[in-house]
Amino acid sequence: MLKFSYIYTLNNFNKQPMKKFYVSICALTISVSAIAQSSLDAFTVSKGKKSDKAFLTNAEKSAPFWSEDFANGIPATWTNSTAPWVYRGTQTSPNNTVGGQGAYSGINNSPASNSPIASTTASNGFIIFDSDFYDNNGVAGAFGTGIYPTPHNGDLRTDMIDMSAYNDVMLTFNSYYRTFAGQAFVDFYVAGIFVERVQVHANIAVNDATFIDEIALVRVPFSVVGSSDVQMSFVFEGTTNSNNGFTGYYFWQIDDLTLSETPSNIIEIEDVVVGGFWMDYANYSGLGFNGIVGLDYTVTPTSQLVNHPYVIEGILRNSGATDQESILRYETYGSGTYSGASASTSVLAFSPTNTVDSVIVTTVPPLSPAIGSYGVAIWGESDSSGVITTVSDTTYKMIEISEYIYAKDLGEANSNNSWIIGGPGDQWHFTTRFEMYADDALSGLRVYITNESVIGSEVKAILYELDTNVAAASGGVVLLDESDNYTITSSDLGSWVDIPFVSPINLFNGYAYEFGIAGFQHPTDSVFVGTTDNSLYNGEHSVFDEFGLNPNDPADIGTPTWYYLTRAPMVRMNFDPGNLNTVADVKQSIFNVYPNPSNGEFTIELDANEKHDITVNNALGQTVYSSTINDIITTINLSSYSKGVYTVELKNNSFTYVEQVIVE
Repeated sequence: MLKFSYIYTLNNFNKQPMKKFYVSICALTISVSAIAQSSLDAFTVSKGKKSDKAFLTNAEKSAPFWSEDFANGIPATWTNSTAPWVYRGTQTSPNNTVGGQGAYSGINNSPASNSPIASTTASNGFIIFDSDFYDNNGVAGAFGTGIYPTPHNGDLRTDMIDMSAYNDVMLTFNSYYRTFAGQAFVDFYVAGIFVERVQVHANIAVNDATFIDEIALVRVPFSVVGSSDVQMSFVFEGTTNSNNGFTGYYFWQIDDLTLSETPSNIIEIEDVVVGGFWMDYANYSGLGFNGIVGLDYTVTPTSQLVNHPYVIEGILRNSGATDQESILRYETYGSGTYSGASASTSVLAFSPTNTVDSVIVTTVPPLSPAIGSYGVAIWGESDSSGVITTVSDTTYKMIEISEYIYAKDLGEANSNNSWIIGGPGDQWHFTTRFEMYADDALSGLRVYITNESVIGSEVKAILYELDTNVAAASGGVVLLDESDNYTITSSDLGSWVDIPFVSPINLFNGYAYEFGIAGFQHPTDSVFVGTTDNSLYNGEHSVFDEFGLNPNDPADIGTPTWYYLTRAPMVRMNFDPGNLNTVADVKQSIFNVYPNPSNGEFTIELDANEKHDITVNNALGQTVYSSTINDIITTINLSSYSKGVYTVELKNNSFTYVEQVIVE
């Protein structure tokens, strides 16, 4: 099994790795706690690769017997910690329109992403533990200067709650959470004595966040249910878990707490993939295919789909009170319409989220669509006696079938997330893992060079073969080939660039390759490569510090060292010999679209005030919105249109910029 070291990056330090940790792919879930944790974990909502909320039929819903929406602030009978949870309401300062105030709270340091929680009753207030702000007072780099520096814990305990009439209880609440080294827990007490702890959002990775409309479902431990004097404590734990010397960071926002009897049926879906990951991982023996486990590709050439068509998978979990039969369904939008469903699978009641052996994996029939771009909606359904009782939230994937390009990035560069591969103190190989399901001849590299790069700098394409016989310290790879040096020109900045090999390289079915771009140490030249924020599992994207220059890893200074990333490098295999030495016509986007996916209402944020014509087309190419804008912030509402994938096109006098949005 290949092992790579993991790069944890505090948000403002994204250009350098912080520390390496050797992690096996088998270690799917790692929890750190100072005290014993319950086997009853939290089922939490998110989109994409994380778990999703479930929708219950009216027959399955039960009325809450206890609730708190913080309409009147934090109840006076609750107990708060020294570093306190605080109430944000209409009359507080800041009020309920403000989220985290820390210097690093926003995603990619964007102030527009410092959002408050989007709960049902956010208009009357919510509560927040703002770990980031408590440590730096909102000033970048001012670590430890805030009013409650880390390490610190936020611990807010309710008054007594009577659960004596119940034997199975579910805690439900809105939760918006982002973490660097902090952890989220709910502690349970009986008669003032601690009994059990449940972790919430255990699947949120470093620098990751839930969606702002997250729903958390926590099964109250059976050791607590049935007692008349139960207390719950909401704990942002910023003390025991350390990441490169940092504890705590960023925040946890909570609203609309309810306790009710656990419904009979709740189905949730998580870790959705379209590459066959779970199917191949379950059958993995360490032999053959050189460790292939079916990764998630955003762009796939037709040659690779012949032997390995898209396999849509998801883990279905049942946090309900009874066993249920469940299926996974999908629909596509865009270049063609496809749909399908898996066979019915029995999912046992309360499948814990922190154990692999209770995971239920279901697969729909393979999908081989025609060349084009597709949005894929994927969800789970459960039934009781043949009647659909719950439907999970929907996960959306974006895929493209191409003739020659093989990719795992999302195709949209973010300057805050670029990676330096060459410069005064850097010489990196920036790669990602590709699996081959058919023989093909690799002609070159397609890479996105960001505007930060210096004209005249040199780079080269680099190709390794993965080999399980090679030591993990050497990256588990063997160098196969590299291109001639390529010199960055002015037209390469903010563009996709093709770098050819001297001659095509034969890649073979059943093998995996580490492929990407390499830079050079130089006193004045620097090269930056775009990244996107998708990653299926730790180890699929890697960086090699060729000379051991990384100052953030003192133990390996002077030692060539492999690390791995959670961000996807914008490097693509190009199998088209006729498409080499050409610059693709995609320019770096000058606008952000968020939230994405959305309910139809989304915001366009420009880099600067400049007049642009905007057009929004649906999957059929029909225009549903057009206008001219020159404001930095513009809101568009498509909520009256059907769900699916829409294309947002901005034009100015020089270029056309295109991004896709999903309406749920």
